[in-house]
Amino acid sequence: MLSMKSILLILFLLLGSTVAKAAHITGGEMIYDYIGPGAAPNSKTYRITLKLFRDDNCFNCAAMPTSVIIGVFNNATRQSLDFRLVNLSNAEGLPLNTLPSCITNPPTLSYTVGYYSYVIELPDNAQGYTASYQTCCRISDIRNVPNQVGATYTTEIPGTDAVGSNGDNSPRFAQGISVVCYNKPFTLDFSATDPDGNRLEYSLCNGYDGGPVRNANPVNPSPPPYSTIGYINGFSGAEPLGNQATINTQTGIISGIAPDAGKYVVSVCVSSYDRNTGQFIATHRKDFIITVAPCDFAGAQLLPSYISCDGSTFTFENLNTSPLNVSFLWDFGDGNTSTQQSPTHTYLVPGVYTLKLVVNPGGSCSDSTTSQLSVFPGFFPAIGDNAPMCKGLPVQFSDLTTLNHGNVNFWKWDFGLSTASNDTSRIKNPSFSYATPGSYDVSLIVGSDRGCRDTINKTIEIIDRPAFKVSNDTLICSIDTLQLSAVASGNGSIAWSPAYMINNVNSFTPLVSPDVTTTYTAIYTDAFGCVARDTVTVNVVDRVTLFAGADTTICLTDTIRFSPTSDALQYSWSPAVTLNDANIKNPTAVPTATNTVYTVIGRIGKCSAQDQIAVFAVPYPQANAGPDTTICLGNSVQLRASGGSIYTWSPTRFLSNPSIANPVSQAPRSDIRYVVEVRDTRGCPKAVFDTVLVTVARIDANAGPRDTNIVLGQPLQLNATGSTNYSWTPTAFLSNPRIANPVATPTEDIEYIVNVSNAQGCFDLDSIRVKVFKTDPDLLVPTGFSPNKDGNNELFRPIPVGMKSLDAFRVYNRWGQLVFSTNVIGAGWDGKINGQDQPPGTFVWYAEGTNYLGRTIEKKGTVILIR
Repeated sequence: MLSMKSILLILFLLLGSTVAKAAHITGGEMIYDYIGPGAAPNSKTYRITLKLFRDDNCFNCAAMPTSVIIGVFNNATRQSLDFRLVNLSNAEGLPLNTLPSCITNPPTLSYTVGYYSYVIELPDNAQGYTASYQTCCRISDIRNVPNQVGATYTTEIPGTDAVGSNGDNSPRFAQGISVVCYNKPFTLDFSATDPDGNRLEYSLCNGYDGGPVRNANPVNPSPPPYSTIGYINGFSGAEPLGNQATINTQTGIISGIAPDAGKYVVSVCVSSYDRNTGQFIATHRKDFIITVAPCDFAGAQLLPSYISCDGSTFTFENLNTSPLNVSFLWDFGDGNTSTQQSPTHTYLVPGVYTLKLVVNPGGSCSDSTTSQLSVFPGFFPAIGDNAPMCKGLPVQFSDLTTLNHGNVNFWKWDFGLSTASNDTSRIKNPSFSYATPGSYDVSLIVGSDRGCRDTINKTIEIIDRPAFKVSNDTLICSIDTLQLSAVASGNGSIAWSPAYMINNVNSFTPLVSPDVTTTYTAIYTDAFGCVARDTVTVNVVDRVTLFAGADTTICLTDTIRFSPTSDALQYSWSPAVTLNDANIKNPTAVPTATNTVYTVIGRIGKCSAQDQIAVFAVPYPQANAGPDTTICLGNSVQLRASGGSIYTWSPTRFLSNPSIANPVSQAPRSDIRYVVEVRDTRGCPKAVFDTVLVTVARIDANAGPRDTNIVLGQPLQLNATGSTNYSWTPTAFLSNPRIANPVATPTEDIEYIVNVSNAQGCFDLDSIRVKVFKTDPDLLVPTGFSPNKDGNNELFRPIPVGMKSLDAFRVYNRWGQLVFSTNVIGAGWDGKINGQDQPPGTFVWYAEGTNYLGRTIEKKGTVILIR
């Protein structure tokens, strides 16, 4: 045995080299063989053998490991007993099972199994040992597990609890390789043999991952328990090849329809039981990566059996859908045949038949299969009706299934408790008690001795108690008799208590006449024994109390709701003409007279009382805020409201007093709408509103540009704006001084003033100065300007004289760069380029315009910028 120090030294040397790729292991199995008693007392000697499977066609994969480390752990303590470096002792190819006939695109499969075997002596213990080997990683691109997941291969060596003092040999799986074609029927042989002849049971189980191992170098395995692979793409350990593939628990043969092409991890567990006592011994495992190839083959495949219990007509099809299946022969077992690919056949006589399919009959790719077919129409499952039941009481279920052939011999009830496992029954008419109210989905799987089987579902309601209600609490006069009433959900019995002044304690509608307040309790029991109870209190009085309310005042046309204080049960109001309902406690009234007296009578049985309430209806105030008005900007106006005795104006802006009828709106600056709230003191407590609009007329006279230049003889079109009425002074040289746009032809400098007004007398003044040049029309351009922000000569601009338009004015620096351009009269250059002040210097300008006679004038020159 190697010491721990030796193993660590070997690991160190291995890790000093390049880390080996681990994508080479296709599967593994570990077995043990009992050799005999150990040298030490109470011990046994075993040979432990690890089998590693390698895919010889794996590209760029590592070779079979030359050595591995196998660990042995005590199952009771999980402590390690031994770590052993075991060399590869032998390697051989795995046999390939017979290929299907007429296969197309057959895969090339080649696998090698390597054996790592050693002998170990183990002390006897109760729970036995686990031997294990761990590695990383499996090959990539596996369809049902993630890439690069590791693997753990184990064997369980039983202890004395399982095998006593006897030795035991583990089962060992068959090693043949089968070809599996995608989406085709297949079989995989995972059968095992047990050297001791023990009974074996098989199951598909979760494979183990590699634990903490991250490469293929030999490492000490970790102790159990081991974590399982995380399956992907909808696969699982129980369904590693999808839901159409299953394992025979007695033979270990996996069969069904293969999934899509690819590689799949399949783990099979086989549990061994003592051949004599049935005692469980241990679970043995094999893990292998199955190749599903993109191949195809001809073949006949049927369902294991066919049965119809609701008709006699079947449509058949070959479950092997290969295009290599070119001809078909169906034998329906009743003397009839068909050569159709998917025939439909009706059986005339109920019974059991043997269905046979032959594909490619007489050809080299012929295949055949048979299946049993049963025809027993007339199977009608049914569950008896169950009325709503109460919790805690047994619900009786009944199977009402009818059938035309055979007898019902199978029942499986599920009473619908998702959190319980004891809510099932296998008898025909079981009973079951529910502890909690609610809806329960009950299912029954029912079958016959002819093989018919069906499932029927039914929802039942379990209630806390039956639906049951008695009369509402009520009031009677001491001289009266009252009929009580009770309503239940079904048939049953009732009992009233106390039996005081009641004519029948078992009636659903008894008469009572208590002379003192009494609470009666009714207990109802339905036909199933469910119990419910309710109470009614009968309050007893000697007289009716009634107060209609204090007299009141409302606004005429308003509604009033009466709220009398009373214990009466019935009411009668008058006069009824203005009431919405004269026979309720709280009617609403719309009195039309200024004074109406309403009378109300309240009754409790034969007792009654009467009272009155007077309602005074006062008309609403007639609010009037006065007519809308217009004032000139800066003027004030007095508002005048009427119709009441209390006034409140809003908004309060500009008002001299918002709480009087006639406040003054003091020089409002814009149009404003005032709302006046009017109240009076005659009794109507509600306000009435009216509005008045104060329009503020603003006159902004504009005579045009402040100054303008013309030449002698040039007509000047004046154009004033601001309102509707205009008056120009002086009137000299004007075509019409009473219009907004007269034509002026002055012969000398003059200033015109325009008075702009409206119909209300509001006005404003503006003026324009006209300079008359006694020259020809021209563009006058200064020779210098000083934009130094002193208010003088800040802009460089042309002065048009007798010009109709300025068509262009451009300024250039000494490098010919355009620094300013405009065609707007009055616009000029401020001595800046892109916001930056320009240094003093000389600039070139060009000006072009059209005079009032339509002639073009061009001028150019220089200007000096002075700072």
